[in-house]
Amino acid sequence: MNLKKLSALAAGVALAFGMAAPAQAVELVAGDIKFTFNAYDNGTIGYEAANPAQFGLLCNSVATCDTRASSGGSPAVNAYGADTWGIFSIATITRVSNGANIYTSGQGGKYLTGVFGGIQDYNVTRSDLTVINPDLGIIQQVLGVGGWLKMFSNNSNYDPTLGTAGRTGEFAYNGITGGALELDAVFTTGAVAGSAATYKNTFNEAGIDGGSAGYLDVVGGAMYSLLNTNAMVDLNGDKHDLKLSSTFDAFLSTPQVADWTVIASGQVLANALPEPGSLAIFGLGLAGLAALRRRKQQ
Repeated sequence: MNLKKLSALAAGVALAFGMAAPAQAVELVAGDIKFTFNAYDNGTIGYEAANPAQFGLLCNSVATCDTRASSGGSPAVNAYGADTWGIFSIATITRVSNGANIYTSGQGGKYLTGVFGGIQDYNVTRSDLTVINPDLGIIQQVLGVGGWLKMFSNNSNYDPTLGTAGRTGEFAYNGITGGALELDAVFTTGAVAGSAATYKNTFNEAGIDGGSAGYLDVVGGAMYSLLNTNAMVDLNGDKHDLKLSSTFDAFLSTPQVADWTVIASGQVLANALPEPGSLAIFGLGLAGLAALRRRKQQ
């Protein structure tokens, strides 16, 4: 599509743009465009506390995992029945091919912030790797089902110091969900081959390390037509729009912000956009900046 037409269209919608301790950073790469963002996560922890000596399968259904978490662990707070949820804010948008910066948080008085949640733990296993090497520790793998992510444009950034109390509804968080919906996505199967899992999470109980992974499909928002590509293929041969992977510090990390549970960093990958310039159609209020940048380059 002609970039001038995209810029003209974006100008008309510019006004609309407008996994359990503190910050989590995640990168969303859409072909040649990379969105880097920070997030805070609250999650269910401590499944092993009910019986510290037990290893192997701890629970294998949402109901049994809920019981295990309530009896010996720490269920996620204000989670609306889920075990993982949180908030995020985009820090930068860059071009992967040349490293050019397109957007920085607050540029033009605009912010992209969002909420994710709905992930329910249904399979938890615990392995004692110290029998192999004392330094490896005890590893817990948690598989989840369900999950969603919603991103909005706002005139102010999020406020993580509100903690879990800032969540005012299943899909609502103070200062985030009042803006225009830019991206609506759901977690889908494919995190583990041959499994119903939509989200895989592992962490070292005695350490500060862990990680997570999952696939997402875009279902709505201003970015729908650009990211709905079904180009990411999982181990089952199924196609998705986005692939998430992250590494994080486990819940023993400090300092803790409010009552969030983990600090993490990672990335979400997607297929190439039709044109990097079509980012303007996202309604990010960047149409003028993009046009100015092109004029300077001419």
